[in-house]
Amino acid sequence: MKDRLQSSTSFEFIKFGLEEPPDQPDLSLSVERDAFWSYCGPLLSTLDDLPSSFHDWAHAALSGSLLPLLLPFLTFVNEFIRTNGLDHYWLTIRATKATTEYNKPRWHTDDMFFNRSSGDGDSGGIWARRKSLVVGREKTELDLQTDWKLCATLLGPATMFIPAEHQAAARATSLSTKRDLATDHICTSVRCVGCGVTAEAVRDKLTTEFAPLGLVQAEPGECSIFRIGQERGAVHSEPCMSRGDRIFVNVVPGKRDELSSLLAKWGMNCPRSWFIAPGVLRGHGLT
Repeated sequence: MKDRLQSSTSFEFIKFGLEEPPDQPDLSLSVERDAFWSYCGPLLSTLDDLPSSFHDWAHAALSGSLLPLLLPFLTFVNEFIRTNGLDHYWLTIRATKATTEYNKPRWHTDDMFFNRSSGDGDSGGIWARRKSLVVGREKTELDLQTDWKLCATLLGPATMFIPAEHQAAARATSLSTKRDLATDHICTSVRCVGCGVTAEAVRDKLTTEFAPLGLVQAEPGECSIFRIGQERGAVHSEPCMSRGDRIFVNVVPGKRDELSSLLAKWGMNCPRSWFIAPGVLRGHGLT
């Protein structure tokens, strides 16, 4: 394993603290229903920091305890994020029953989370500051406040990535395919049929184009750190989940003001936690 996320590298797999990663999933841990839990706020440093909504979500969505797998990951994530000069995150845990939805990959890159507002200039604020992403003892200079995130799969198959040596070509192919297959239409709703048709056509094309490139996945006890954004983001996809349940953790690091601005778009304050399960929507303000 490399000690450094080099400027030319879009992703890396890093062990997150399980001394003996399980070869087989804990048979007592399973997903009872599709559901996700989100938390946005300061780093959760101890078990006692977990909001009550987490325990409500776990009771509604899971059979067995997730904590033996989750807590080592959170310990690693907190140290990693502090090392990189940040102190807040948007944490989402998604529990999914077996599904055939991703038997055909959905290759894509994640967009940037913190967009520059129209009033920002070229100097001042977070867009003028350079940050150093620290992995091990090495540093890599980044152009933006946060152009990376972390994820881990605690149960089931891990996220799929196009191998590092093919990432640049995969990004170029993805962009050209989206451009070539785009349709000229006017969006009239959030669930736009025209956009949906284009997205499915792009998905089909990239599945064929990327098949010869192969794929790589993190091992049990490893998490993925990867860049986001169209220019340098890692091309990845949800894995095939037709054989069993999956529990996936997504971590978007940032500053309080950045995350507060995101939550404000949905009328929420920071810190905040909430979860959604079939027939259930619960939110908890933590301020």
